[in-house]
Amino acid sequence: MNIIQIALREVSRRKMRTLYTASGIALAVALLIATITVGGGGYQELSQTINRYGHQLTILPATTNETSLQGFGIGGEHYIPEDAIPHIREVYDQAIIEGWRARDALILIEGFMGDQEQVDPPTFAPRVYAETQLEGRDIVFAGIEPRNEYIAKFWWEVDVGDLLRRDDEIMLGKILASATRTQAGDEVEIAGQTFRVAGILQETNSPDDYMAFGTLPTVQRAFNREGQVSLINVRAMCNYCPVGEAELAINQGVVGVRATSQRDVAAAQAAIFSNVFATVVGFVVMAFVIACMAVFNMIMGSLHARIREVGLLKVLGASHAQLVRLFMYEAALIGVVGGLLGYLLGAGIAHLLGPVVMPDVVIRWQWEHVALAVGSALVASLLATLYPAFRACKARPVEAFRAL
Repeated sequence: MNIIQIALREVSRRKMRTLYTASGIALAVALLIATITVGGGGYQELSQTINRYGHQLTILPATTNETSLQGFGIGGEHYIPEDAIPHIREVYDQAIIEGWRARDALILIEGFMGDQEQVDPPTFAPRVYAETQLEGRDIVFAGIEPRNEYIAKFWWEVDVGDLLRRDDEIMLGKILASATRTQAGDEVEIAGQTFRVAGILQETNSPDDYMAFGTLPTVQRAFNREGQVSLINVRAMCNYCPVGEAELAINQGVVGVRATSQRDVAAAQAAIFSNVFATVVGFVVMAFVIACMAVFNMIMGSLHARIREVGLLKVLGASHAQLVRLFMYEAALIGVVGGLLGYLLGAGIAHLLGPVVMPDVVIRWQWEHVALAVGSALVASLLATLYPAFRACKARPVEAFRAL
């Protein structure tokens, strides 16, 4: 019978001791796996949010902070002249090209020589806001360019009806439609004009939920704001466009406007999340070390109880190295069992509590976490066994039997 077979026989003969020791490792591994799974899902969700909204730039009149419509923080009686948009676009495009050039990432158009460089054009979606009433309620009426707005707000989805397409139509945010009990297909009156409700948007968790939307020329004419816009949403048509450079160039080169990049806000949120996640993982690692110390004590006591067995094996001719290998094989089996149990327990905890802690997080099963669980449990079990094994094996047969 070789050493591995003896180790297997010892583990199967002491099932309760094996499970008791493995449970200590399993609990620590479960905590580690649950934290990494939920935290990883949250970080992935945050990264997707950055990629989704991060390449957006909002350009507002520089004095917008003085007033705010309906408390939405979207501006007041200050506007950007429409004829300034081409100049803003020129500054924006140049900054994007310079940004790519600084990164040495410009792509030359095939078939052209020299300065022909391929940069996907951005989408400029201007809006104008006006305060008015709908069904006796004070509302914000937003004028938009439907095609550009749908590109810039690509996450918009219609709940009922269709998207706004004509000058005699409007579209309502979900909460406004519910508050005014307005449905798609109804005819409503705004500022003395009758509009057909083309559709109702799904809830977006933004001020858009409280607004009515008409075409830009219609709202400008109805409220005497021809040639004026309240803000411009700019969507760069690439996930990693150097929007920060464009923001800086507009703020420094265009008088009377203020550009804000959503990527900076999202990146700051990501940095905060990373710091909090790293702190939590640090506490979990500390808990893992404490669990390893508890396992060390259990193994220490277990091997002390087997000191007579050690003495008997030495009398029968077992070498020091063979005894150490025997205990290490047993520790490896305990580590594998503890790692697998810990992974199953941690994955279950993450699946149950993850959506509660982070409602939007998606919990994904990852085979890498199985390897992490088994590997960390294996290392912990071997390290916890190493010193007790060497100490037990140093005992001479006479001392081993005398200790009983």
